[in-house]
Formats: sequence, C-alpha cells, structure tokens
Amino acid sequence: MFHRVQLNEGYPLLSKLSEPLKKAERDIVGREHEITQLLASMSRPELCNALLLAEAGTGKTALVQATMLVDQDRLYLEVDPARMVSAAGSAENMAATLKGLFDEAENFVRDENLELVLFIDEFHQIVQLSDAAVEAIKPVLADSGTRGIRIIAATTYEEFHKHISPNQPLVERLQRINLNPPDQTTTINILRAMAERYGVADELSDDHIFRQIWEYTQRYVPASAQPRKSILVLDSMVGWARLTRRPMDRDLLSDVLMETLNVNVAFKVDGAKIKEQLDEEVFSQDLATGAVARRLQLSVADLHDKGKPMASLLFTGSTGTGKFCIDSTRVPVFSNDGKTTWKLHGDLVPGDRVFGRRGRPVDVLGHFPQGIQDVYRVTLWDGRTLDVGGPHLWTVYTAKQRSKKHAGKHVAPIVLSTQEMVERGVVWTYPGDAREHLKFFIPANEPVHWPKQNFDVDPYVLGVLIGNGCLTEKQLTLSSNGDDADHTVWMVGEWLGSAPKSYGHSYSWVFPLGVGSVEDRRDSLYQTKYVLASVPGLIGARSAERRIPERYKHGSIQQRWALVRGLFDTDGSIGSSNDRFNVSYSTFSEGLAEDLREVLFSLGVSNTVNSWTRTREGGRDLTEYDVHVKVGNEHKVQFFSLPRKHEIARRAVMETSRRKRVKRFDMVGISSIEKLPEQQSSSCIYVNDEEHLYQAGQFVVTHNTELTKQLAKLLFGDDQRHLIRFDMTEYAEDSSFAAFRSELTKRVWDLSHAVLLFDEVEKASAMVTRVLLQVLDDGRLNDDNNRVVSFLNTYIVLTTNAGSEIYKSISQYAADDTGSGKQLRDYEKLIRRSISSTTGDNRFPPELLGRIDAIVPFQPLSRATQQRIVRMKLRQMVQEVFVKHNVRVDVDSRVLQYLIDDKGDTDSDAGGARAAVSKLTDEVTTAVATFLNEYPAQRRIRIDVVGDLVSDDKKLLSSDAHVEVSAVR
Repeated sequence: MFHRVQLNEGYPLLSKLSEPLKKAERDIVGREHEITQLLASMSRPELCNALLLAEAGTGKTALVQATMLVDQDRLYLEVDPARMVSAAGSAENMAATLKGLFDEAENFVRDENLELVLFIDEFHQIVQLSDAAVEAIKPVLADSGTRGIRIIAATTYEEFHKHISPNQPLVERLQRINLNPPDQTTTINILRAMAERYGVADELSDDHIFRQIWEYTQRYVPASAQPRKSILVLDSMVGWARLTRRPMDRDLLSDVLMETLNVNVAFKVDGAKIKEQLDEEVFSQDLATGAVARRLQLSVADLHDKGKPMASLLFTGSTGTGKFCIDSTRVPVFSNDGKTTWKLHGDLVPGDRVFGRRGRPVDVLGHFPQGIQDVYRVTLWDGRTLDVGGPHLWTVYTAKQRSKKHAGKHVAPIVLSTQEMVERGVVWTYPGDAREHLKFFIPANEPVHWPKQNFDVDPYVLGVLIGNGCLTEKQLTLSSNGDDADHTVWMVGEWLGSAPKSYGHSYSWVFPLGVGSVEDRRDSLYQTKYVLASVPGLIGARSAERRIPERYKHGSIQQRWALVRGLFDTDGSIGSSNDRFNVSYSTFSEGLAEDLREVLFSLGVSNTVNSWTRTREGGRDLTEYDVHVKVGNEHKVQFFSLPRKHEIARRAVMETSRRKRVKRFDMVGISSIEKLPEQQSSSCIYVNDEEHLYQAGQFVVTHNTELTKQLAKLLFGDDQRHLIRFDMTEYAEDSSFAAFRSELTKRVWDLSHAVLLFDEVEKASAMVTRVLLQVLDDGRLNDDNNRVVSFLNTYIVLTTNAGSEIYKSISQYAADDTGSGKQLRDYEKLIRRSISSTTGDNRFPPELLGRIDAIVPFQPLSRATQQRIVRMKLRQMVQEVFVKHNVRVDVDSRVLQYLIDDKGDTDSDAGGARAAVSKLTDEVTTAVATFLNEYPAQRRIRIDVVGDLVSDDKKLLSSDAHVEVSAVR
C-alpha cells in the first residue's frame, strides 16, 4: 500500500488537501448492491465518477469504505473541502487550487501506475463557493477514465437540489447513486455486529432491544436517518453499561432515549386506575373522564396509531374563573390615544388592554369579582409592593433555578400561590450566617409600550430643565458649567432655536429670542412661563418641589428614555470602575425621586431609593434622595447622552465583556409576604397572554387564572413543565401563521413528551388550523430549519366554546349528579352539529373535527354535585382552623343549603360551583376569621344561618338570611 511519506515528497498539494481513506470501524452490512453500483461506475471507460445522494447519517462514507475493501487495485484518498477552502484563501483562488490538485493526482497516477479514487464528502461546499471552481472540475470529470482518476462525490438531497442540480453539465458528468436508509432487518444486523464488537452481545438473548431501538428512533427522531440514529443510541447504552454495570435492557434504553433524545418512553401509568385517578380530581364528570380514560388506555397499551400523536381530544363545556388582586390596585393600561394610562383593578372590563410581561398590550378577556377577601402584601427587593389574595398565582423561579438559568441552562419556572409561598417561607439562612437569603424570584417586567404622546416640551429638554433649570427666574435660565454646558445647554438651545449665552456669571445661561446684547434686551429672552406653559406645575418650582408632569411619565418608550437621559445628564452620576460603574440620580425632591422610580419601573429598570439628611449653615436640615439603578453594565449607556458620562458608561460595557460572571437583573426577588389586618374587595382577570402574566401596581409581573393540568400530571407526574399551552385567540390573524408554526415546533422539539393544549381553537385563523391538521394527520411538522419535529409522543387537547348555547339548555333541563352522560348523550348530535356549524369568525372547521380521536363533553354541574364540592371545601376550612388555631368548628346543616340553594347558580356560564365556593369564602370563612381574631381564647365555635331562606319559602322574593358565628358553651 502507498505510504504517506512518498505522497509528501512528490505531491505537496495532494498531501495537504487529502488523506488516505480510513478503514471502517465496524463491518458494513446490507450494502452489497450499492457497492456493486459504485464499482461498476468506476469501471466505465470514460465517465467513471459517482455522486452519492443520501440523508445525513445514512452511511455514505461507510459505503465508500466498504468499496475500498473490495477494490484493492486503487488508492482511495479523502479530499477535505474545508482544507481546500483554507488553502485557496478566497473564492477566486479556488479554481487554481483545484486545477493544481488534479494535476498532481494525474501525475501520481502516471508516476506510480496506480489509479486514484478521490472521495469528496460535502461536495456542495466546493460547488457553492465558486463558479470558476465548478468549471475547473468539469474537464477532470469528463476525462476521468483516460486520466486514471475516479471521483466519488457525496451530498444530501437538499444540498443537491439547492446547489448542484441547476448546473446540468456538472450533473451529467456524475453517475447518481441513491443511498436509501437501511430497512429494519439491515439496521438490526448492523446493531448486532456492533454489540458483538463491543462485547455486550452476550447480554442480549435476542434482537428485541435492537428492534425497540429501531422502532423508537424511527418514531421519535424523524429529523435523522438510519442507521446513524440507532447506532448513536446503542453506542450510548454501551457507554452507560460499561460505567455503571447496568444490564443492556429496556430500562437502560429508556434512560438513554430520555438523556440523548429527550424522549420519554418509560413513564408509568397504571392503566387500571386511569379513570379512578381522573375522578379524584374531577367531580361528577363520568362521561368526560370515561372518554379520556378510554383513549389513554390505547396509548398506555401501545396499541394506538403509531403514525399520529398519542391521543387527540376536544374538550367542550364551560370554563371557570381565576385568582385575584385587590380592586384598589392601580394597573397600567393601553389606549390608542394615550389618554387612559391607569385603571383600578376592580374597574377593568373585558376589552381593556393591560400589559404582559414583555410590555406589549394584551386584552382582558374576563373580569371576575371575588368579594371581600384576606389580603397579603408582597414586597420585592426593590421596594415595590402588590396586594393580592392567598390563592393568587405567581410565576416564580427558586434560588437554585435562578442560578441554573443564569448559567445558561434551560429552566422552566414554577407557578405557586401566595399562600404556598407563605407556607414555604420566603427567606432562608445558613447555620452560622445571620443573613437572609431569598427563596423566590419573579420575572422582571419589560418596558410597557404606551403610545407616543404629543408633548409641547421635548422630553429630554424637560429632564434638563427639571435638573438644572432655574425655574424661579422669569427668563428661562439654566445653571451649568464646563463641558456639561457644551452639551445640555446647547441641546436646549437647539430645541428652542436659540444660541445660548452666559449671563450674570459663567454658570448661568439664557436663551435670546433674537440678536443683540443680553443686558440691553432682557425682553427678548425666552421666558419660563411661556416655555413651560403646558406644564405649569414646574413654573416657579424650587429644587425640593419639582415633579415629573404626569403625562410625561406615560410617553412612548423612546420619549421616557429621552426624559431619563435629560435627568441623568444633569443630576445623575456614574462611578468609575473601582465602584463597578454604579448609576444613581440625586435630588432634594422626594416627589421627583418617586416619579423617577415609577418611570424607571415602567421601562423595566429595577431601582431603589435611599435618603440622607445634612444640616446646612443656619441649622436648616436638607434631605437628599438617591435613586440607585439596578441594571447590567451593558445597559448603562442608555442613561446618558452627555459625552463625559456616556464615555464612562461605554467603559462599563467593555468591562462587562471581559468578565466571566456577569450580574443579571432579569428577575426580582420577593423579600417578604405579610398578611394585612383588613380585608378588601378583590377580583381576578383573565388575559389573552400565553404566559398568563400581566403587570400590576408598580409594574410587578403577576399571574392570571389558568386551566387545570390534571392530564399532564397523570401522564408525566408534572403539571407544570409538561403542559404546553397555546391561547389560540393570539393566532386569529393569518399573519400569525409563521409565528405559530415556529413557536409550536420549537416548544415540541425542546420537550417532545407533553400535553399540548390549544385553548379556544375555534378562534384561530384558517391558516393556523391547517397546521394542526398536519399535526393530527402525520404527527410531524417541519421547523424553521426545515428539520422534522415529531409529535408522536404528545397528547393533543383542544378546547372550544363553540356549542355553548347547547350547554345552557343542558344546565337547565338535563343536569346530572354523576356526569354519567345519560341525558348528555341525547345532546351529543346537537353538540357536534353546533361545534361544526358555528358561523362567522367563531367557526370550528369540520375537517379538524373529523381528525379528533374523541369529543369530551363536560356536564354542567347539578346542585347535588355543587353541594358535594362545597361540602369538601367547608370540611377543608374546618380542618385548617383546627390545625392552625386549635379551635373546633361545628357547622349547621342549613349552611350548605344557604350556599348552594340560595346563593348558588347552575347556569353553565356561572362557573359551576365557583359561585357557591366564592360565597363560602366571602361569608363563612370571613366570619370565622373575624371571630377568631376577636375571641382568640375560644376553643369551640359554631356556624349558623340566621333568618329565613328563600329555598324554604318560595314566596319570599329576597331573604335577609346571613351567616353567624358564635361560641359553643
């Protein structure tokens, strides 16, 4: 065989750009026909070149290696396109490099009397780089037989159609050989030979594991080809077996699939208890839980259609309500004209637009009063507070999750109620360390997108005037000196159209209306009262009295940043590298400090405020307020346009690029949660936001209501990460098609085993619906990178409000204590017809309905079922009072009658038992809490209903009945 030394001596370019083809590491199985095709191609007298076409991982290189073992009369060299590109240096030189390579190859054949095979993998890289290179290679391909050179090119189908097929003369010089992925039998033979080579074949009594590897990779890894994907799985199993001494069994295969492919085939669901487990969480829905259980039985037994998702279900019926904020909480809102910027939480109505975490307006879809409730004040580490109820939900990261996320790992947040965080405790300490460490962190808000305002005074100019303006002077005067005057004063002058002049002393500047001596033409100066006529609150204001005018706090993001730069260019500071470039703003006005904090919070900038008092000459105390900004160094440049300060901020950015660990401010810690002594009126809202988040109070990111996650919990033991929810009202426009497809494939690629919830699917556009049709039909979809994403390990749940008018009738005439569906079955045809024939924008496509495995109707709850639910809630309250207060509670039987019959509602739109549960909290639990607080020494109490009930006397139009709590003597 030819030696590398000889190649170096006489053929430097050939040696530099190629290497002898390596022998195959394992036996090549099942490619006899393709080897014969390749040898026949190279035996042709004239055009003896081949083009191997196959998907990545199919074994193009392995085929050439197998051919080399048979073809001992030729030398096989592998040409490296990357080296060739590097040697050429540019596209223009590629043709010369190729010509030199082939000239040396021809000399080698002549000198050594040995035919040469040049294998060029990723052949498209050469073709796409240079047209001249393609022209240089054509003569060699045309005369390959006479020159003694054989060329084997290889590429994928996609790259072939993109770069090679348009050049027909080039295609004609290459004999195409399609290399199809091996079938199951061949792949198993490859895996068996591999197991023997690595000494694990004795652990496998038959081919069962090999068949499972092939089946799972075929099903869940459509973006890759056989045999590579099966080889990678077996290779990983061998690695784990060698390290851990684990047997080569299905358990190990399951762990490897989870680790390498993020595919879960080992989740354990007790098929015999599916319905029982669902019924524990869903009362009186026997028909619904039975329909779900039957579909899950097929999946658990692995008898479902392998070419489709594990199951697809359409949930129909009424929806519920959610968790609550205090009605008096101010919530930032969006209006097109910019006139309405805040509303009280209790005044929000469907159609209002609040702001999601990312600062974009989102619609309020529902508003649900919750009555008088216990209130907790949640305080963040930057001093912001939000008053909410105990059940109110928060999207939070634990301290450990926060560290992992900042280390670049994918970490999903968890959803906890206020009460759950209180029970867990919001701080913790190390032994011997008195410092308190925070447990929970919420996402920081992004800037709210209020619309652009029409301001009479430029926001930057206003900031400069608030900071350095002498606003008690009749003529508009700025106090500024040195380099700062060159910028701030002249920026004001540019806006006024005036050339500023120093006046009185070198630190004061005025702005002439015309030309002439300032001393002689005082009446020709810009006057403060005219310049600031639109913001009269600033005219004559001393330093400690200045505020940011209300309208300017609600301008667009660009306008608010301009205002901030005007303020920070005058009274802001940025430290040197010794103090980590700290940014702060100083003022003698407490109101201005609070106004600035509000503006910064609206821009997504966390900040804190400190104050300190100093005594001036004459004994007068003066308090100064410092607002400290909490942002990373890379964001500090946007606070300054003043060159001196801006340059320091730029150095902070450079300093950050040199650090390995960068401090992040994308989360805000919860420092305390305290229960307030008084109860307050509350309500919850449902917003059209995928994250269920909106900004309330001082732009605190909080949570709205969300759907039950029992299905994900049952299947995967996790109702947080394994439920992927899409609010389809967000994809109502055809223009959202690309965004939906991109987000859907990305989420499923990241987590291939999950419950996919498409909420209110009838609201989606027709284009988006067609994407779901493909998912339900084929169980796969191409992502933005044209990579096939498998949906075969997902459970598809669609919800719809179509047919709601049928459920109104059912709630009135066919209520059912068990949800057995005896009456509901009479309405099944009507429900299906109503769903498929709903007209207008609320239309549910019939073709989508035809691809659903099962329609799951949820029975409106009867009074008996509501009574069962409320009785359980009442029992929980009694138990909680005993555990927390050591007080026994007796409950009169009329309490349930009062809550259900007098205060309940079976209307399908009333939220089922939620009305009664709300009354339970509002009247019973509240009365118990009040009594416990007033009489803490009592150890036994009683709950009674006092007065006549409407349910006892139908003649009564109204009732004065009420709940009363008393001591048991």
